[in-house]
Amino acid sequence: MRFCYKSETGAAVLSICALVSCFLVPKRYIPVVIPLWAAAGRFVARGAINHARPVNDADPAERQAKARFVMSRDMPLEKRPVAIVTGTNSGIGYWTAVGLAAEGYEVIVTCRSAALSVETAEKVRAEAEKERRAHPQKYAHSPEKVLVQAKMPVECDNFDSVRAFVAWVLMAYASRNVQVLVNNAGVMRTDIAFSSFHPNLELHTAVNFLGPLLLTELLLPLLEKNGGRVVYVSSEAHRFPQGLLDTDRFGTWKSVNSYPTCTGLAGGKLLMALLQLNQSAEKSSGPFHTTTFGVSLCRYGASKLLNSYHAHVIARRYAVGGSKSGALGVNACSLHPGCVATRISRSILGSFVSAVFAWGSLLFLKTCWEGAQTTLHCAMCPHEELELVDPSGAKATASPDAVSPYFVECADKTCGMLLAYGWDLKEAETIVDWGKQQVGLL
Repeated sequence: MRFCYKSETGAAVLSICALVSCFLVPKRYIPVVIPLWAAAGRFVARGAINHARPVNDADPAERQAKARFVMSRDMPLEKRPVAIVTGTNSGIGYWTAVGLAAEGYEVIVTCRSAALSVETAEKVRAEAEKERRAHPQKYAHSPEKVLVQAKMPVECDNFDSVRAFVAWVLMAYASRNVQVLVNNAGVMRTDIAFSSFHPNLELHTAVNFLGPLLLTELLLPLLEKNGGRVVYVSSEAHRFPQGLLDTDRFGTWKSVNSYPTCTGLAGGKLLMALLQLNQSAEKSSGPFHTTTFGVSLCRYGASKLLNSYHAHVIARRYAVGGSKSGALGVNACSLHPGCVATRISRSILGSFVSAVFAWGSLLFLKTCWEGAQTTLHCAMCPHEELELVDPSGAKATASPDAVSPYFVECADKTCGMLLAYGWDLKEAETIVDWGKQQVGLL
């Protein structure tokens, strides 16, 4: 459902209306109002459901001709699409892996330890098979066997771990049809923490941005060969850094069309804040270096904004610069999954608030399965939906201001929902280059 496409906003509006109505309607009707509010709130909070699916051999010939692969019951292993999903032990990553595995993708799951990865792979496989048994007609043209692999653990702030995982993928899947990389793994902390592997790097920066950047850049040649895509699970929290760093007090809410141009809008302020923050626990400073709850959201939000920046740089690299001879190129996008009742959300709350949160989330927040819907859409939608977007909303590869699309509720909402800082390609390129230096790519 797309009513108030920020589904969490729709649920909150309904709750306010219900609260007000409790004072306006006669008391005898309140027992009726509350259940109706609860049902309506849950219906709105669930958000849009993904309807994008890979092309199969029952689809029209014209659609099959445009597809980069066509699913079938007896699809050869070498043609079967492969999807890599990070952070799959729970939450959005887990249900993304389940959804892709049920559709017939061979899914490579990654967790922070080998044992957890193997355990997660078994759970994902069982859940995908359960989904197929529940909807046999839906998956009648999907490859017969569910395939889920877990060979190597990945710790995103351990760059050696990332490189070892990529080395295994490049060796084991060199001749395979690797189509999708979903960068889902991440952390959210209220305190200022630094990576145990790289003590100079703040944890949000290392885990949410630098690790995925390294993983993605090293896998790009394999994705490029097959015409694959990179999907970054970002967040609406990407707007918080603009509110902190911009002198305009209303900057948090301004979108791309509020400015003549967004190129250079950040003016290097975001990069400077990152440089000041990522200097070890003893030397860290700057606007991101405070322990208030609001600034902790800014640190998390900055890492999510950087995910969109990297998606922009990748998408423009292939759309504007082209790919190597014989390669199909790579599409990239980022997304807001909605406000989801994940472990990340609960990790920032105290025990009592977490208990209240668990009950309240049933009405106001998405379940993890619902939260995975936009990620699944981005992983399986037609490539045309992933083309660059210019500030007018047109799909355009030639515009110097065009960026990779930003999805909300299974739809491209780049112009309406990606904040102005998110369109600053100059800041994006500068910060991505800085990120490459940190992980040893430059």
